[in-house]
Amino acid sequence: MENKVSRYGRWEYLFDSAQHVDRVELSAPSGKKITRLTFDHQPVRFMYDHHGFEQMVAVGPMRTAVRYTPQECGKYQFIAFCGERQVEAGYFECVPSDHPGYVTISKKDPRYFSLTNGEPYCAIGLNLCAPPFYPLPQGMQHFLVDEEKATIGLREYRRWFRLLAENGGNFARIWLSNPYFQTETEVAGEVNPILFNRLDGVVELAREYHIRLKLCFDHFRAFESNNPVTQTFFLRRLVHPADGRSPSSLEEWLSHPDWQDLWFKKVQAYLVRYGGDPVVMAWELWNEMDCVETNRWELVREWTKTMLRRIKEQEPDQLVVNSLGSFDEERKSVIYNDFMMNEMDFQQVHRYLDQGAPLKICTLDPVALSIDAVQRARRPDKPILLAETGAVNDRHTGPFRYYRMDRRGIIFHDTTFPAFFAGAAGTGQNWFWDSYVDQKDLWEQFRPFVDLIQGIALDREAFQIMDLSDSQAWCLALNGSSTLLVWVRNRADSWDLVLRDEVEPVVLGSLHFQLPIPAYPIKRVQVFPAWHGTEPDLKVQISEGYLEVTGLHYAVMVRADYY
Repeated sequence: MENKVSRYGRWEYLFDSAQHVDRVELSAPSGKKITRLTFDHQPVRFMYDHHGFEQMVAVGPMRTAVRYTPQECGKYQFIAFCGERQVEAGYFECVPSDHPGYVTISKKDPRYFSLTNGEPYCAIGLNLCAPPFYPLPQGMQHFLVDEEKATIGLREYRRWFRLLAENGGNFARIWLSNPYFQTETEVAGEVNPILFNRLDGVVELAREYHIRLKLCFDHFRAFESNNPVTQTFFLRRLVHPADGRSPSSLEEWLSHPDWQDLWFKKVQAYLVRYGGDPVVMAWELWNEMDCVETNRWELVREWTKTMLRRIKEQEPDQLVVNSLGSFDEERKSVIYNDFMMNEMDFQQVHRYLDQGAPLKICTLDPVALSIDAVQRARRPDKPILLAETGAVNDRHTGPFRYYRMDRRGIIFHDTTFPAFFAGAAGTGQNWFWDSYVDQKDLWEQFRPFVDLIQGIALDREAFQIMDLSDSQAWCLALNGSSTLLVWVRNRADSWDLVLRDEVEPVVLGSLHFQLPIPAYPIKRVQVFPAWHGTEPDLKVQISEGYLEVTGLHYAVMVRADYY
């Protein structure tokens, strides 16, 4: 086996399962002692038929494996144990690399992320939670489908990651509980080792394309028994390994130590495989945990605190977080405030354009709802992400009906970029990745934003957030110590006017925005139209404390560097 590993690379060692190795103790070059637990690993081969559908085929016997990410250069010694009996010993050498390390909370400005080596990290990406599944035919009859489904699987992720990376993206969210990645059986805490190969493949693709992942453990909201209301997608069947009983309620599942420990046993199966891996930016406990079927919010809050602490204690180099449902009702302000807990490494907010939402701001303009979401859910001392966004039919009954007409990606633009200019530590992260973003081929929209912030240490600018909007255009700005970033958006180029009413926006004349800053001597002004090949008549000028924009049709991002 290879005995040289790059710094922040991944060391993996395989043992014969008959040796029953349960842990490996390592000695770092500095003398630091590290213990890594082992896990069952079933090697597989991924195969694809003439349809392109994916299958996994086991190759050889089950092995016992251990993984570790070295951070010190030099020689590591390791000893493998079965109980107290030494089974095997060896070494590997950690060699220098240019890998920037982990995503961390910046010590210079806690509103932003940075990397271990001090480089800035802006989370640019979207939800890529699962590949789509396709129904298989039932025999030779037209239109009849079988219960079995198939997927393109890892090949889908390779294409998504390639397109994202080619346009400067560096972030994706994965649901570990969706049918493609789900490893836990119906027995709580019990996992199927062979199924981890899918996540192994995605993690290695993310490593190849320099994409960081947020891995979300669970999404169910209720247990199957006696539940005729909740959609099947949100139901889960779990039984206790000792006696086969199921939890009587979510209250029991959240509060009883047995069920807590069984959930963490499942989590451990992921931590021993991917814990300490820099590809994993963050562990997310749950998708929208306020939606689980319980009237006792305090149980959700305390369970969250407990599990965040347990994961962080075991894997301190990776971030931990949890999420709440769409902030579309005023009553949710209470639970969003409750989630501003110290155990959370950063804040998250979900919000969509939803014409059925009780909060009026969610029914009208994606720009306004994005700004408001960030402002209401953030803490001044932590980063915040608009972690789920987009547009839905009323009350989340499906993808928004006007996505079909949105060839240019108007809604994508207006839910992706305003959050950053309102103070978020990354772009808004869109949902409906396959039925909207991918189908409309909107990946290129990331590029102007990536070019805009290229080379800027976001956490060293001490950015002031400014809203200079007027009746004709949105104008959001971040003014820093050496850089001014501005996003200007024609209000008439909105989903309701362009997609619903089919009214093409007029080109705006001269727009003047007074910048509430001294007239800094400007070294350079760069202009990035939001859509490639548009804005032929656009002119941008900054002088004497004013930003003047002439001939704006859609949207533009502007960067001014100071002397």
